[in-house]
Amino acid sequence: MAKIRVAIVDDVQESRDNIERLLKFEGDIEIVGSASRGQEAIELAYNLEPDIMLMDVNMPDMDGVAATTAISAQFPNIGVIMMSVLNEPDLLRRSMLAGAREFLVKPFSLDELQSSVRNVHRLTAQTRRSVVNEGLSVSSATPSVSRPTGRGKIISLASLKGGVGRSVIASNFAVALKQQSGQRVALVDANISFGDIAVMMNVSDAKTILDAVPYLRNVDADLMSTIVEEHASGVGLLLAPPSPQEAEVVTSDLVRSTIAVLAQTYDFVVIDTRPSFDDLNLSIFDLSDLMLLVVTMDMTAIKDARQFLEVTELLGYDADRVRLVLNRNNTFSGIPADEIGVSLKRPLWGRIPDEPGLVLRSINEGIPLVSTTNESKVAEEINR
Repeated sequence: MAKIRVAIVDDVQESRDNIERLLKFEGDIEIVGSASRGQEAIELAYNLEPDIMLMDVNMPDMDGVAATTAISAQFPNIGVIMMSVLNEPDLLRRSMLAGAREFLVKPFSLDELQSSVRNVHRLTAQTRRSVVNEGLSVSSATPSVSRPTGRGKIISLASLKGGVGRSVIASNFAVALKQQSGQRVALVDANISFGDIAVMMNVSDAKTILDAVPYLRNVDADLMSTIVEEHASGVGLLLAPPSPQEAEVVTSDLVRSTIAVLAQTYDFVVIDTRPSFDDLNLSIFDLSDLMLLVVTMDMTAIKDARQFLEVTELLGYDADRVRLVLNRNNTFSGIPADEIGVSLKRPLWGRIPDEPGLVLRSINEGIPLVSTTNESKVAEEINR
């Protein structure tokens, strides 16, 4: 089996050495070269064409964003993983727009590094196969994401901004799917450190994904049947750990494995994500048949939604897979709903009205609106 060929680009020798030490004992990964400057990185790409380039942002002659732009234009099959000590949304956006596939914040763990390298290699390998199968030249190919057939539909709720009501919509959407289809529906809380689904569904002292940690290599349907909580609505719940401290042991690989197994045993898997474009979310979006991007009627949410759409386009996701859901639709924000759709160049797939009293009460009681108050405009729109 061919190894994943990795090149390291960082102007600090110690950083290059540390990364090489982390990866040198991985049987499926081979370090093929290194560079200390942006221009050297471009030359290295021309000479070696590695599978993966680990690219630091700050370098003296040409920064990592500029080097990534040049490399991605000439070698779209090289998967660039950006590295930086700064965890800033604007830097993440510029990195993704330049062509980077993932973004690692220093210092990162061995597990984060390994997972990132393997995930990006998988994505770029899918692109190569798509190019070969469709008879396209590499330079004109658009990255495509293939999803397995013969499994349940995976629907993820997404946003780059917290507080837009993503978890409220996810829980109501899952219950509405169960009520209308009569089929098996699972709801996954993939906001691992700060998940709210347990509160939304009024569940306490239940098992969580934390209980799957000892079985990382053996996640199967039997294990999931002991961990998934059966809610009174009939929806199966895979809950996040009860505290951020405990969540630290839950890896992206484990979350991916549990979702994959649930998709084999449930007709629908609804996933509440966290506001980020990290490795875990990218893996979830890759698997998703439908992504519901939640936006509200304020400029920060609209800006973040635009950035989200720009990144999904760069990653090659079909436009029809990403649907805009406007939450808290009202007449007093000063921004007409139709203008939001025009600004984002996408139609509004859903327009959930602003009923703060009803929604707040349903959250505090832990009872989704669609379960008890179908006469509410919120429930009516979610059901639609």
